[in-house]
Amino acid sequence: MAVAMMWGITSCDSDIDPVYVLPTESISLGGASGDIVLTPDYPQALALTLYWSGDGRLALNDTQLQAPVNAAEETIQLSKDESFTTTLDVSVEKGVRSRQFLCEELNSLLGRLGYEAEQKSPLYIRVRSLLAANLPATYSETLTIQVQTYRIHLILGTVLDKDWNETSMTLASPEENGIYQGFMGVNGWTNWWFREANKVVWGNLGESGKTFYASSEDSHWNFWFPNPGGCYYTTLNTVEGWWSALYIEQLTVAGDISGDMTYNLKANQWTLPVNLPAAATVNITISGTGSLYNKETTDMGPAIAQSVAFSGSSEALSFGTTATTIAVDLPQGETNIVLDLSNPQALKVAAGESAPEPAAEPYLYLSGVVNWDFEDYLSLYDEGSLSYGGAHWVKSEWGYRVYPQPDWGIAYKAADDATALSGTLVLAESDGNIPAPEEGLYVMDISMQSLTYQLTKVEKVSFVGLNDDWSEHEMVQSADNPEIFTGEFVKEKETPWGVKVLINGDWSLFFGGGDGKLKLGHSDATTGFDGDNALTVGETYVLTIDLGKQTYSYSLK
Repeated sequence: MAVAMMWGITSCDSDIDPVYVLPTESISLGGASGDIVLTPDYPQALALTLYWSGDGRLALNDTQLQAPVNAAEETIQLSKDESFTTTLDVSVEKGVRSRQFLCEELNSLLGRLGYEAEQKSPLYIRVRSLLAANLPATYSETLTIQVQTYRIHLILGTVLDKDWNETSMTLASPEENGIYQGFMGVNGWTNWWFREANKVVWGNLGESGKTFYASSEDSHWNFWFPNPGGCYYTTLNTVEGWWSALYIEQLTVAGDISGDMTYNLKANQWTLPVNLPAAATVNITISGTGSLYNKETTDMGPAIAQSVAFSGSSEALSFGTTATTIAVDLPQGETNIVLDLSNPQALKVAAGESAPEPAAEPYLYLSGVVNWDFEDYLSLYDEGSLSYGGAHWVKSEWGYRVYPQPDWGIAYKAADDATALSGTLVLAESDGNIPAPEEGLYVMDISMQSLTYQLTKVEKVSFVGLNDDWSEHEMVQSADNPEIFTGEFVKEKETPWGVKVLINGDWSLFFGGGDGKLKLGHSDATTGFDGDNALTVGETYVLTIDLGKQTYSYSLK
């Protein structure tokens, strides 16, 4: 295809010669010439290799000018018809002149084009080259090969996190009709994607105001759940392009045994503790209430109230709105009725152990104390009260927020009556932050169980306990990082009780810890940190603490 355009614009009386883009040479495409029969037995086997000519260079009429190399955007186009009415485009990096397809990948791509399994059909391939948006594309000659695909059973799909990493959650389409369903245990505002067995990834339609619309186009966004977090019966309809989230607010057991069940988000199980004087088969019903979010309600609601219930047998439960009697075998003594929703193809209820509660997150993240990122965090120091502590330099104009994970999905802000130094936290479902104090270094103490926070401005940092010396030794603040302090000492003898770092000389506000990690402490029960007893007596050392990263270390001076 011949293309010519002016590269520079010149006036009629200019002495500058215009420069033109010249027609480029045609692109030659080569690759497999025989039939390709794909098989599920060797998914990682090489199925097809393509290669093409050209260097993506602009050709200019002025040979003294050096044109950019690899300027063209090149795309491999696959089609079922030789007119390329409908194409599936595979992008390649600039400068790349070949592409290999493994069996599993090529079979997935052809499935998206609508090829029928176990039938040989022609596949048309060409390379599209585009130098600029205002230039027409050029195309290679067409390569035609015969291909035979195999069937991929689209029964089970995988839930991916916001970064496309696999999670333990799945959704199922037992009838292979493109409608996937299952229970998901998620936090509020959790971001996620869904990948079918043919590698097609689904997300939310990439248009504002289209919440709960689904799309597999490259322009899609990730899905996101509404708030609150908990148990959601999720439906994804890939045929009609929508999804919905039915929040299960509460489940109750009735019949021979009765009581309200408790949900374990990590295990995706509901449990009810029971204690029987003798082994027995009990007849129960399981029902409750839910709130449906869909494209009509959006994520902000109000949600549609809905009854929820289970029917069927204990080993093959069905989910719906009407409860039927379910027989469950229970042993003598203490046990739990466990409703396991983790496998969308095998919902069941039985006697069993309650899944262990998940371990507390080791860090609590802060965004906005200086920058709006997740570089600043606090370390867990009391798992019972979910308390986190550390110290950070605060320089914030608009305040900051608290995040249980380095994820924008769930955030906490201050309640209306809070101050910069103390207050109560609430979920940040709308605008608002934790008010920032005046610029400076502050010890930050946050309990996620009581949802409270307290800040103390740091005026002085000192260490005690080294060499069994319990007098204060003031530390020097770093000029480069105000969260780092150092202190020199000569190793003289054992430190039997560990080392503590006092804040403002206050013995009720200090850092202890161990293994290089600092932990905020409030009482004598908090141990001092170790590390100096392996040092050489008579040598001079430097103790370095980083209150922002909550770490400590010793180094020889």
